[in-house]
Amino acid sequence: MKKYFLYFLGLNLIAFAVVLNVRFDLGVAAFSSVMYSISQIYNISLGTASIICYLIFVIIQCILSKKITVTFILEIPLSFAFGWLTDLYDFIIPTLSLSLYLRVICFIMTMFITAMGVFLSVKTNLILTPTDGIVKTISEVFSFPFSIVKNTFDITLVFVTIILCLINHTHFYGLGIGTILTALFIGRIINIYEKKIQLSF
Repeated sequence: MKKYFLYFLGLNLIAFAVVLNVRFDLGVAAFSSVMYSISQIYNISLGTASIICYLIFVIIQCILSKKITVTFILEIPLSFAFGWLTDLYDFIIPTLSLSLYLRVICFIMTMFITAMGVFLSVKTNLILTPTDGIVKTISEVFSFPFSIVKNTFDITLVFVTIILCLINHTHFYGLGIGTILTALFIGRIINIYEKKIQLSF
């Protein structure tokens, strides 16, 4: 029960943090930048855009691993569930009117929430969100530390977002100082959690 509780908590922390980052208006988290830009460019919900990206990530995992596993298949229904969860938090969390100073502080705190959500969902070794699943797959296939791959993957998504916006001749939706901070530091925060927190089930 402990494992499933922490897993459920981790997923909720990630979805909660994704929406909070949008509300702070400092730039969305790097790992959700592509999803957010798609939602703005094509006028669809953030959850729907997330589902589209997640399904693409599942396909990439299968290609990199050169196999289709039950774990990858289970990421498909999770993609829909997590997309709906994101839309739920998007509906619940109101628009926030905070000073720039408070928004910066809250954004930094939210990075730790995001990192904890990723840490818990990965460490429970259940079904990962495709965003974390593809990072784990790359980590295993190429034998790189998860936290390093996380940093690199997040930065890559920021570049994909820039290219996507340029192709569609739009504003750079969701990109800001917060995006850079998450790209540089969430992986490192996860690394701190990995070293300091020992989970046993």
